[in-house]
Amino acid sequence: MSTTKDCLLLAGATGFLGGAILSELLQNEELSGLKVLLVVRAKTPSEGLERVWKSLRRFEVSEENIERIRVENIVCGGLTTTESFADDPRLQKVTLVINCAGITSFGPHPEVWTTNVDGTLAFAHMVSKLPHLRRLIHVSTAMICGSKPPHVVQEDMYPQPKLRHFVPYTESKAEAERRLREELPNCPLVIVRPTIVVGHSKLGCKPSGSIFWAFRMSDALRMVTAPLTSRIDVVPVDYVAQALLHLVRAKKLHHTTYHLGAGDEQSCSFGEINDAFSRAMKRKKGSDFRQATFHEAAELQPHFYELFGKCNKRFMLGAMRLYGSFASLNTAFDNSRAVEDGVPTPPRFTDYLHECYNSSKDITISDQAMIDFA
Repeated sequence: MSTTKDCLLLAGATGFLGGAILSELLQNEELSGLKVLLVVRAKTPSEGLERVWKSLRRFEVSEENIERIRVENIVCGGLTTTESFADDPRLQKVTLVINCAGITSFGPHPEVWTTNVDGTLAFAHMVSKLPHLRRLIHVSTAMICGSKPPHVVQEDMYPQPKLRHFVPYTESKAEAERRLREELPNCPLVIVRPTIVVGHSKLGCKPSGSIFWAFRMSDALRMVTAPLTSRIDVVPVDYVAQALLHLVRAKKLHHTTYHLGAGDEQSCSFGEINDAFSRAMKRKKGSDFRQATFHEAAELQPHFYELFGKCNKRFMLGAMRLYGSFASLNTAFDNSRAVEDGVPTPPRFTDYLHECYNSSKDITISDQAMIDFA
């Protein structure tokens, strides 16, 4: 494991995953000796500090722990502005790096390639030159598997050239992986691919409602565009954060690419997810939840305000089509490498879905959906 002399550089600390990593660092006594530097997009360290504190409050971190992060922990900059902090003398002490920064929007964000590919490469090239670097973890996504993956995906199957992607985000992450391997063959690089990250196992959607709205949408429609026996690989953000910290600090790893997912055994079927919603909403289990086509779901458009809250109906139809495509994959991601190297198996989505529902029920589905398209 890491020593008290280790210094972690974390890029993306104000995001959903980065905030979970930092909250774990502050609340886990085992990690209290790990020094940390946070790359934050801000004009001044004080402004960056405020952004970090605001992010941590989403995870219900105590004010005492929050205040352990000070201006001296803040490095002002981002993936696309590495030249602004490359010469910061504090980086000379960095031994460990986690990069979970980037644009995660599923919408047509104009800077997705500039940030997720060009910025990622610039950041990796910069930190690869640090004198004491022991490990660089780049956080990718298991969804680089494209639109036609096998039922169980192994790490070495991807990335693949000329693959059809549902969104530019996953395509950009696949290209970043390819170029990192090609351009930095001697870097102590480890690529980690979380699967679909939804909620927090204890806080539900308080930190972020990302993607959970899609399950709420399906439940409200009482239909899904996949067989009810089809499974989907979902993990909570705190599990991913804990796993990343384990992997970055491990004395030895046996692989350079890992999935962080539920795997075939812990993935949940859509029928099980429907039952979990019924328990959370204290309603009787019914047989009205069914498989349907996108066109059948679209026929309910006159009822969208009632089902989803006041919304742009065209936008909701597009979101429904996109997430229906992901739901239809029936794919799990092999997690045996991570388990072999000491990462525990995650909770099942149905075990903490009630926390996600209870923390979301006062937010309209349409409002929650905007998180993933900003």
